[in-house]
Amino acid sequence: MKVPLALAALLLTACSSPAPEGPRPFAPTQSPVRWISTSGIARLASSQDVAIQNVRKIVGVSRDGHRVVYVDDASGHYVALDLRTGQIRQLTAKPVGRVREGEPHLAISGDGTFFATSPVAVAETTITNFDTGETRIIKNVCRLYGLTSSGVLGTRHCEGDSDLRWVSPGKKPRVFEGLNRNDEPSLSPDGKFIAVQGFTLIDFATGKAVRNFPIPATEQWLDADHLLARTDNGYYAADIRTGSLTKLPVVAPPTRGSC
Repeated sequence: MKVPLALAALLLTACSSPAPEGPRPFAPTQSPVRWISTSGIARLASSQDVAIQNVRKIVGVSRDGHRVVYVDDASGHYVALDLRTGQIRQLTAKPVGRVREGEPHLAISGDGTFFATSPVAVAETTITNFDTGETRIIKNVCRLYGLTSSGVLGTRHCEGDSDLRWVSPGKKPRVFEGLNRNDEPSLSPDGKFIAVQGFTLIDFATGKAVRNFPIPATEQWLDADHLLARTDNGYYAADIRTGSLTKLPVVAPPTRGSC
């Protein structure tokens, strides 16, 4: 189940209880950004509008809402902008031309530090550390489903249904046999679980399914303990340990001009 970018950018930062076992309450707090339009206008929680310059297309937002990824209309590169400082990082080695629609070609680490991009139909991914500017190239990874400081989760080929794989620089890829793009996989922010279609949780360490809950979860992680769920009555935080749902105070962004 796909979540519109503008809704994913509502920035429901989460606070979880420190208890190691059992349900972990989800408490959404005020987000720094309410929505981002396709023209590059970011509406902040303070109701202030921030205009992002030279935006061809908004393609992603960090989980904390502070960093926005877009295609720069002047250069054709993917860039990330920090809304707090105005700092910009180029994320692609070459201009991307046309964005690869309908394919997961961007991944952002849970803390918003690392950005992985594979915007063209070539099995090569660029990972950028926003804070330092350091970049590295990962070969044989095209579709992207998750990122941490130690590696990226994706598939090897840009076409077909190749198995999901975890790739860390300098190490042999780890293949999750039987899992591919059709499972709509998504790595948790802490890298401990992979959520797949039907709200099945895969333990990253063992590769085995550990939980399955019949709730309408999406691939959007709210924090390491909760997935975004959607029903006819609204949006919820789904606890990955119990399957319990917490109603979220989500107000849909404007239809006109939004992503």
